[in-house]
Amino acid sequence: MTDASSLTVAKLKALCVLHDLPTGGRKAELVERLLEAGLDRSSVGLSVQDAPEPEVEEVISLELEPEPEVIAIEAEPAPAVDVVPLPTDEEDDVLEAEVLDAIPVEDDVPEATDHVDEVPPAVPLPGSKPAGNATLLDMIRTPKAAAVLLVLLLLGAGGWYWVEQQLEPVTVDALRYGDEMGFVLIDGQLTATEGFVEPVIQQLDIEDDICRLEVSFSGSGDVAVHEGTMLDIPSQGSDDRLLGTVSVRGAHGAEWLAVQKEANYDLDELVVKRHLRSIVPGSNDCSSSSASASGAAELTLTTWTEIGDRVTLRSNADWEVDLEGVVRGSTTTYGVGGLLGSFEVFAPGIAMLTQPVELQSLVGTTPIETGATGSGLGWDWSVVGAEDFAGKRMWRIVATQPDLATYCLGSATLSMWVEADNPWASRQTVDVRLSSDNNGQQDCSTLSQQLGDAVLPDGEFRLTHTFERTSLSRGADRLDLGTTYIGRPSPNELGAPDDALVDWTRNASHVPDGAPSASTTLEDAFACLRSIGSSASGANAALDNEGYIWRAVGESGSVEDEWNLSWVGNDDAHGWVRVDVGPGENGTCTFVQKESLDLGIVWNRESAPAVLPFDEVEALLVTEGRFPELVGSAGLFDADGGHNEGLRRGVLVAVPDDGLTGLISELVDGEAGATTYDYVRTWERQGWDSSFSVAVDATSGRVLATSLIERPA
Repeated sequence: MTDASSLTVAKLKALCVLHDLPTGGRKAELVERLLEAGLDRSSVGLSVQDAPEPEVEEVISLELEPEPEVIAIEAEPAPAVDVVPLPTDEEDDVLEAEVLDAIPVEDDVPEATDHVDEVPPAVPLPGSKPAGNATLLDMIRTPKAAAVLLVLLLLGAGGWYWVEQQLEPVTVDALRYGDEMGFVLIDGQLTATEGFVEPVIQQLDIEDDICRLEVSFSGSGDVAVHEGTMLDIPSQGSDDRLLGTVSVRGAHGAEWLAVQKEANYDLDELVVKRHLRSIVPGSNDCSSSSASASGAAELTLTTWTEIGDRVTLRSNADWEVDLEGVVRGSTTTYGVGGLLGSFEVFAPGIAMLTQPVELQSLVGTTPIETGATGSGLGWDWSVVGAEDFAGKRMWRIVATQPDLATYCLGSATLSMWVEADNPWASRQTVDVRLSSDNNGQQDCSTLSQQLGDAVLPDGEFRLTHTFERTSLSRGADRLDLGTTYIGRPSPNELGAPDDALVDWTRNASHVPDGAPSASTTLEDAFACLRSIGSSASGANAALDNEGYIWRAVGESGSVEDEWNLSWVGNDDAHGWVRVDVGPGENGTCTFVQKESLDLGIVWNRESAPAVLPFDEVEALLVTEGRFPELVGSAGLFDADGGHNEGLRRGVLVAVPDDGLTGLISELVDGEAGATTYDYVRTWERQGWDSSFSVAVDATSGRVLATSLIERPA
């Protein structure tokens, strides 16, 4: 039994963690455990005067001389009578089995070297903090540790391996300008069914009725932080205080300073299996047989993080897929992004699944050690222990996405292997499953089921893959986050003034258009609908009784413009009417077709927000210098702000039903309803058929996303 230690229980437990010892038990048990591990009395807070034998030697001799004191305090006496000579080149296999059995090291000990003349120094984990660590001399002061180390030296394994296994807690390093890590991507599998397939089909402009996609992939890539020059920040003049950042335009076209990060993927093995809907009449089943195609793909993901508020200003994905023909494209999103697109709305941080995790954004400055836990980017994480990877001992962190489980939407798990000098995970496994049917999950309430139905399509999405580091190079200067700078946009510079908003639901049946460059406007199409009377009796009856146009698409033609108007009545009846409208005051009006719908669209005027008219939004888009990619021969507008040939314009008024409004407002911030303007232009250039799409928030005038798809003509 020991006397009372002057150290607190917390400090004693910290010593136990440092020396890979259990941390359970009372204070006296912790002291005993540390003493048995070889620590001296002063190290555990005990009085040196109370020790039965004062410590008189600071250096332990490595000569095998009989020492009764050593044997007297040995818990398990070492076989000192069997002196083992240093191995020579001719006698590498003469070691006795008894000596080998006495080595308290793991099975993967490095091979013996020929000779060791002196005790090797301790080699700490790169980037770990040396303060407070036990030195090699401290570790061998007790005879028990000296005996163990002596056997290691005699075997030629060296003290380094034993010391290296005492993995110290680390604090992950912050990113620096110029950081770059290469990796391999292995065991990639993606499965999407039913509604989860639709975004892929729409993105790639596929006409087949695909109900299931299975994709396997592997390859290599790298992640990096761009190190900008003064040419990248002309607004800062000669002030190099923010050297490394770049200038980038945000959703309103204003210039910000940001950190640019890139992730490149070269998928040299890509196999896609497509399952089509059954051709059996009356059947809606997904066929078990599939058509397979093999090829390759290249992908570059770029994000820009504003240095002041540390928010994502912009994300860009440039890609090229070669599967029985080349398809390439570029997609830009503002504010949120990543390969999983709108999934970011209900699962913050799920974009981490597509590339190696930036560790500090997840764990912050929390020391990484066994049992450490925390939350970041919407994920819960915990340190489960230390494991070997790439010849190094690394901490392993497991992170889970709690909202997916809480609301029974699925599951997402990341396992990350962490080393101190790498700001990204050195190894990372990904396993994510999204499904609205709650299969395999328990305790899913009715509320959770409603949410799943609201935010997830029918079907399932599954993604698994592994990243493994192959190279690492570090930059010099840390990122300039949380700082201000000259010329930073102010809120009153962004978007249109509030008095420009029109609350159209009070006395109108559609959002205002008035675009001066359009050959025909939504006002012209609406007037045509009203004039055809009984040809669209259902639509006109609904509009007479507070109904409204919730979706309208107008496509310019050589003689007449084609307009498709989708309406909803106050009894939730809804449908669409197509009319062809000629330009000019005496333009023609022709009824073409109509149809009733059963899409679950509901009438809800109160939730439709006030908007900027089409003409106000277009004036913002063509303002000089704001969005240069939207103007010109490859854009939506010509140099004078007019509409380029082949432009299609649309509006979408999305409102939840009354029962769902309360549910959504409890779970997400923002208005219950939203209105967007969308533009699509198709043309041929330089042997490629091109399709360029843009979505704009009709309330704020900010660009939400752009997408360019190209395929050989």
